[in-house]
Amino acid sequence: MESSSDFQGLLATLLEAVERGEKIDRERLLREHPQYAESLCQFVDNDQFLRAGVQSSKPEEGASGSHSIDPMATIDPLLTLDSQDESRASSESRWSYGQLTAASFPVEFGDYSLLCEIDRGGMGIVYKAQHNTLRRIVALKVLRSGELSNPEELARFRAEAEATAGIEHPNIVSIFEVGEVRGLVFFTMAFVDGENLSTIVRRERMLAKEAARIVSRVADAVGAAHQRGIIHRDLKPSNLLLDAMGEPHLIDFGLAKTGANASLTCAGQILGTPAYMAPEQARGTDVTPACDVYALGGVLYELVSGEAPFIGPTPVDILLQVLNREAPSARTVNKQVPRALDRIINRAMQKKPEERYESAIALQQDLQRFILGEPIERSHSSLWERAEVWWRREPVLVSHLVGIFFVLCVVIVSILIRGTSLYASRWILGLLTLWGVCSFPIQKLSVYKRFRELVYFAWLSIDVVIYTTLIFMATPPRGLLLIGYPMMIAASGLFYRSRFVVFVTGISILGFIGLWASVDDPFKERLEFGVIYASGLIVLAICLLAMIRRIRGLVDYFAGGENIRGEE
Repeated sequence: MESSSDFQGLLATLLEAVERGEKIDRERLLREHPQYAESLCQFVDNDQFLRAGVQSSKPEEGASGSHSIDPMATIDPLLTLDSQDESRASSESRWSYGQLTAASFPVEFGDYSLLCEIDRGGMGIVYKAQHNTLRRIVALKVLRSGELSNPEELARFRAEAEATAGIEHPNIVSIFEVGEVRGLVFFTMAFVDGENLSTIVRRERMLAKEAARIVSRVADAVGAAHQRGIIHRDLKPSNLLLDAMGEPHLIDFGLAKTGANASLTCAGQILGTPAYMAPEQARGTDVTPACDVYALGGVLYELVSGEAPFIGPTPVDILLQVLNREAPSARTVNKQVPRALDRIINRAMQKKPEERYESAIALQQDLQRFILGEPIERSHSSLWERAEVWWRREPVLVSHLVGIFFVLCVVIVSILIRGTSLYASRWILGLLTLWGVCSFPIQKLSVYKRFRELVYFAWLSIDVVIYTTLIFMATPPRGLLLIGYPMMIAASGLFYRSRFVVFVTGISILGFIGLWASVDDPFKERLEFGVIYASGLIVLAICLLAMIRRIRGLVDYFAGGENIRGEE
């Protein structure tokens, strides 16, 4: 993937070419730099629009054969005029979506007047519009790529309209018309005067029963889609509009999977928004109605907790969590979430599809039971399955507890072999107990994203300090106990952050140097032992950093291509 400096150099080259009066070959640009397609198109559009405006401000020249310049003549428009429309060119504005501002509206678009822009998504731009003949307000969605769209984008756009039109449900926005205006494909749908749930939940969390009511209605709508063989694949709060009456409306079937468009999805292609993806969808494998059930659980989770089930700085970070971890319990994030609703969320978001609700309708029915105060269906899970869920949900905490448990076992075995009294070892046992108990409140604090990174650094520091103290207090020989430092460095890789690995390696080496200087132990007899040991810690850290860098390198792959969609 090209760096930001390469991109800046590319823009500088384009500017120089424009200054020399050269024509910019869009197709070649997009072919050579697909990862910057949208930015490059907007740059070219905006530059041409600005130059057209400057030219239009020049005074008309006299009767010397010159002519006035059409303000839009130099723009490479998205709307291509047919020969029969040329007579109307002077009365109709030719425009590009990248050039429209608040001052541009209203804009005539076929039989519609575009009044304002509502939203921009992965494939299209949605405008509030008025049908000039019927005098009806609608939402009009135009394919965002315009004339640069490829056949797959056009097919997906048309498939979205067909999928939405094929479902009749009061909580799914109705499609009115699908058409094309001078090369721009569009469709119109019912205009919902309201906000999307993502905007609402950013202001405040919803009450449990209100959130359950909304998701219950959406689950019923999703169930109706499933009965028509349509899987939405991108259910999230921003794709749910809440009208003035508090009714939710499901929109954006741009990534919907139907029998007609199944060929648009390749094996291994990841479509959707990572935070709400089911694990099998994140792997790019089988996508079934169970994926939508999982996403409904994720939407309900965010409505009651105030944050998405998984949070990370990049899509890849989130995908790794989706694949390998359980989301923190919604009740952990917000204590006001009733236990019954928390169980519904947990069941809907199970990693294995067969352990979720068997359908969106089954989820809807359980939500209705919760709203009415009736007992919900309980899923039966074994003790081993519960332990597995706990491990995926709290891998760092479980790793700590398991490590502390083994250290405690080693200490107890050592006491028994040497015949030392428990009273003499009370400080070591007490410190181990304190170490284990402290892990729980630290884990609770790490749930809150504003404290998370600081808590992790503090946690790692406490681990190394306590372990170094335990080694200091232990009876010689202590050499075998030094195995704890590489174990802690390896465990720091669970965070998938290079800075954590470097931090733990650094303080582990400092702890080892402190022990070397302060204790009298046989491992100090040969200096080369200390050098080899410290070098081993560094080599382990370098190996971990290389693995993390390789994983993080997936960010380049996903950002450079278009395998993750639907994040807007």
